[in-house]
Amino acid sequence: MLFAKKIIRLTTIIGLVCFLTPTQAQINSPFSRYGLGNEVFNSQNAASQAMGGFTTAFTSSMNGNYGQSINFNNPASYGSIYLTTFDLGVNISGTTLKRNTPSGRENSNYMSPNYLAIGVPISKEKKIGMAFGLRPLSTINYSVNEITTIPSTGDTILNNYRGDGGLNQLFIGFGKAWKHVNLGFNTGYNFGRKKIETRKAIVYNPDSSYFYQSISSTNTAFGGFFLNLGIQGEFPIKTIAHQLPTEKTEYTISFGATASTDQNLKGKQDILRATGIYSTTLDAPTDTASLKTDLPGTITLPAFYSVGIALHKKEINPRGPYDQWVVGVEYSSAAWNDKYRFYGQKDLMSNSYMVRLGAQLCPNPNNYESYWSTVTYRAGYFSGKDYANIDNKGLKVSGFTFGMGLPVRKYRSYDYQFTLINLAMQIGKRGTSVNNFTENFVQFTLGYSLSDIWFNKRKYD
Repeated sequence: MLFAKKIIRLTTIIGLVCFLTPTQAQINSPFSRYGLGNEVFNSQNAASQAMGGFTTAFTSSMNGNYGQSINFNNPASYGSIYLTTFDLGVNISGTTLKRNTPSGRENSNYMSPNYLAIGVPISKEKKIGMAFGLRPLSTINYSVNEITTIPSTGDTILNNYRGDGGLNQLFIGFGKAWKHVNLGFNTGYNFGRKKIETRKAIVYNPDSSYFYQSISSTNTAFGGFFLNLGIQGEFPIKTIAHQLPTEKTEYTISFGATASTDQNLKGKQDILRATGIYSTTLDAPTDTASLKTDLPGTITLPAFYSVGIALHKKEINPRGPYDQWVVGVEYSSAAWNDKYRFYGQKDLMSNSYMVRLGAQLCPNPNNYESYWSTVTYRAGYFSGKDYANIDNKGLKVSGFTFGMGLPVRKYRSYDYQFTLINLAMQIGKRGTSVNNFTENFVQFTLGYSLSDIWFNKRKYD
């Protein structure tokens, strides 16, 4: 137990430092040029991230009185929220970008807050809950150079393509649980920006300065309201009675589905066309050719669908039910090629899909003598097609995930302090040999689920 306390203390310190520290570096991903950037693969809570991103049929509800996480991907799960819970995550990522022609490699790292969610049981008797929070949906960051030579003069032409931005979501949702079925919805505001820039230069002296013949920059800010719907259900398929009438083993099957409507984001766009001299000491256009500001427009996003199913083994005793193990699979898709428009223009897009497999095991949360028996162990896999359609060859994505849920302390029947540290690691790849660029990525997430005594009224002073 002493060793476990040291691990928890260390991960807590690291997590707080990551959450409170500004971003240190950016992932350079040419794939984020398309659409609204790279979809965030870890846009789930840390518990689900460790299970391949499996969320649709997963409630993340109370598990053996060791706390819960907020499943903001399926709002139907809010009806199962038992305690007011503060759930946050921080993310550390590393990416290796490989280029086939010309051959090259680049490593980059990224550290940032991953999600922040608060869940509240509005009525435990009526099983109504709500949740609200903030999370990223996509990121844009790339800088790619293309170098050519003018045969007649021998001068080098440098084309630099760069971009930054992304899409974020501020959400609030409500869920209601009945005996076997949950329903819920999320609404809120999606917002972000996309800045893309192309710089063309003749390099007269690579060791000192560049003369940029032209700079073309488009900066678009956008935002709009959204609506997501969710349903979950769980049904017993086999029950095994124990000697004590208050204890039994139950096998259940659960399902889930989510859907969102098409969404129109209202945008304002600034377009700059300029020439200028750039060097290591000067980075501003010296001659502006044209500047247009606050151009109105619309960004259309496609509807999103997901379905999932899971098999559970539950142990039920006076402390309540807990999932000893869960195995699940889900499928999601969105018609990006058919629906996506940016100011009326299509992009190189594919209709995307993703298959996710996830599993978790908690050996025995009632074992007071063995801390590691109370830990929840998780693993998963995801594979699918990204919405970026590189060179009309598509973009495959796949990865393996691992993680653990660490209770901060042993269960005590007389209090309501339930705090979990959820760890998740994703190891994956974006792109294949048919694409000129491929990305190998590793993402590590520290999640904290806090359902402690300061969220409850004191009965005695």
